[in-house]
Amino acid sequence: MLKFIIRAQIIFICIFLLLPSHAFALVSEGRPGNPYFDQVLFLQKKVIEDNKVVAVSLAFTDPRSNEDLCLNRMDVFGGLEMFREIPEKNWVLVDFRLQSLIIAEGFAGDADVSWVEACPNVDTCTEWGKQRSLDPQEQERRANISRPKAVVKSNLEDISQRLELGRKLVKVARCRGCHNIEGTGPSHAPSLTWKRIKYDRGWLENYLMSPYRMRPAMDNLMMLNYTSPNAMPSLQREEVKVIAQYLESVAISSAPSDDWRKELWDDYDCLGCHVKLYKSDPLVYQPTVLPENTKAKLEASSTLSLCLGCHTFGDMRTIEKGPPEIVHPFAPDLFLAFEKLDLNFISNFLEEPTHLVPLTKMPNLGLNNNQIIEIKDIAQEIKEEIEAGRIKPNHMYYNLDKGSTNN
Repeated sequence: MLKFIIRAQIIFICIFLLLPSHAFALVSEGRPGNPYFDQVLFLQKKVIEDNKVVAVSLAFTDPRSNEDLCLNRMDVFGGLEMFREIPEKNWVLVDFRLQSLIIAEGFAGDADVSWVEACPNVDTCTEWGKQRSLDPQEQERRANISRPKAVVKSNLEDISQRLELGRKLVKVARCRGCHNIEGTGPSHAPSLTWKRIKYDRGWLENYLMSPYRMRPAMDNLMMLNYTSPNAMPSLQREEVKVIAQYLESVAISSAPSDDWRKELWDDYDCLGCHVKLYKSDPLVYQPTVLPENTKAKLEASSTLSLCLGCHTFGDMRTIEKGPPEIVHPFAPDLFLAFEKLDLNFISNFLEEPTHLVPLTKMPNLGLNNNQIIEIKDIAQEIKEEIEAGRIKPNHMYYNLDKGSTNN
């Protein structure tokens, strides 16, 4: 009877998620970042290369059985080594934190696993999960695990309308003339196609309201200020807010859309316009001045020194201190990058950059776990210094208003 109930639940989930994706993809909006416990999943595939577990894929049913056909699956990113001794085609009981969820003919999830136990079958997994959930120590541990901040509740129609409007505004503003969005677009500017929550809450909206220079070596290809009265189009704050919501949501809740691949972004010629604008009114980069004690901590990090081969970090290193070719034009000021990025995104991006941003120019540096934790801790300290007001970021804005100068 128990096995029948479990199968019925799985079939319901599959049917629900196989409904038209334009409606139900939005249900996933609140799921990324949530922790899940005692999930019964099937270890569909495991790949070991050079004695390292490099890939694990989990399914919600045994794909070898024709009884429960379900296209739902989840790829493991964090916690891969926990599956080393568990053979493929085996049922497992799993705790994980969901990080992204793309819905298209079922769903494809991406998660960090914190605990896993192999079990002989579905019934045993379910029984072990029930026993584990009743343990007082386990209940206390789960109660103390962080969860995403609550979001304002919206009905599905409102969310759908906002995202559709966001897509239209992105097209009107010709963002795809320079950026790759939903898997479509050029590579003149950084890709806006990524997995997982990337920015600290509110950063993207504030940046779009007043864009500033983040890449010291690039002086002729920068984000336009679309809230300027002289911008074409000139966007209002509410419109910018909708665009920010769209970009943040689409990155973790929908697959690249075939409909938008038909957009003729290559006819926009945005590159020529950007170059002309910023050559006629250049902005000299002025880095954020860091306190001496902060510089001393940063200079003591051998791991951070690897990053400075391409990046600057505030006024620790500027173009004037070395040959310009050392600083990669697409490499942002790490101080400004740490200000904007979510800490979870930073650590996972360092582990495998192209997993989260397929078109990134950032190479995989092969950092070990301790080095990644070191960089994450530095980013956390920088955020705390900014929050406390001990460091004030120097945001060099582009105004492009008539009669103004960026110098």
